[in-house]
Amino acid sequence: MPAQSFLVVDDDHSEREILVETIKRAFQAAAVQAAADHKEALALCAEHNFDCVVLDFSMPQMDGLTLSHKLRAQAPYLPLVLVTGVGDEVLAASSVRRGVSDYIPKSRVNQESMRRAISRAIHITTQARVIDEQRNELESFAYALAHDFKQPIRQIRTFTKLIMNDLKADENEEMRQHLVFLGEAARRLGDLVDVMAQYTLLSKVPEVGEIDLTKIVNDVRESLSTHIAEKRAELVIGEVPKIRGNETLMTQVIQNLVVNALTYNKSRVPRVEISGEHQNGRGLIAVRDNGIGIEPQYLSEIFNPLKRLHASSEFPGSGLGLTLARKAMVQQGGKIWCTSEVGEGTTFFLDCALHPPKADAGSTH
Repeated sequence: MPAQSFLVVDDDHSEREILVETIKRAFQAAAVQAAADHKEALALCAEHNFDCVVLDFSMPQMDGLTLSHKLRAQAPYLPLVLVTGVGDEVLAASSVRRGVSDYIPKSRVNQESMRRAISRAIHITTQARVIDEQRNELESFAYALAHDFKQPIRQIRTFTKLIMNDLKADENEEMRQHLVFLGEAARRLGDLVDVMAQYTLLSKVPEVGEIDLTKIVNDVRESLSTHIAEKRAELVIGEVPKIRGNETLMTQVIQNLVVNALTYNKSRVPRVEISGEHQNGRGLIAVRDNGIGIEPQYLSEIFNPLKRLHASSEFPGSGLGLTLARKAMVQQGGKIWCTSEVGEGTTFFLDCALHPPKADAGSTH
């Protein structure tokens, strides 16, 4: 097994030497290099594959937390240990949530504490790498499997139609009915495979920016115009704020909610209302319908995968639509929930970031 290699980054020469010697005593076979500033550290990390970087938080040109972000961008699974001075413990603890592997106060730096901090940082990042690799492998497998399922499903539907066409109009009505059921089952399976592929793709981090929600809702209305006309439904669009998100994902969310509102609806005139407002520095979008409603005990379950409250013979669907909607909202930094009253209708709420982000908005509204 090759010897471990570490890097110490500290602008103070004497403290840098202390850290180097402490690490050498903690890991006797390790090679330890040192850098006096962020430029030297970035250059060394680009040239060497260090097992861990130990960096001081308080440095004049670039603090350790900022440098850790640059190092992590350069090497996503590089273990980073932040060394902090007196009074920096709260900041250091929060930095762990922002990408630093671990931290250690200077007042507690000794051979044993350094060994524990570095070993823990290496363990954490190693586990993170394994988890990400397994997730990526699983997502690739699931997407490939969904793609491979499409061909046999198409063949089932094609041959079902061919057999139907070969049957005479007055011949074997029972077999004809079985073929209808078979074709419909193949269609539902195809829809489920499509949704599963979408669910897999939603694991990717989306690009976000300013999106015009009014345009999205109007596009959804146009794409569903035939369905809305068939249902003799009304889609009412009120004022909605400009939000920050991903246009494709938000379109999928709105379309899914509108389709659900029209599907689970027995009103003479199905009605869907979409409106929005600013609330607590966020955008709150409401999608209301006059459908059949949801019983209270199921409100916490409807976003679970493959959760269906009704038989497919009564209301068609894959059981993944709301799961996809929730995942899409989370990917955009938002949330989704609903309230409902049986026989009166359901309202889905979408919590979205406003554009521009609050930090950049200044005093404007």
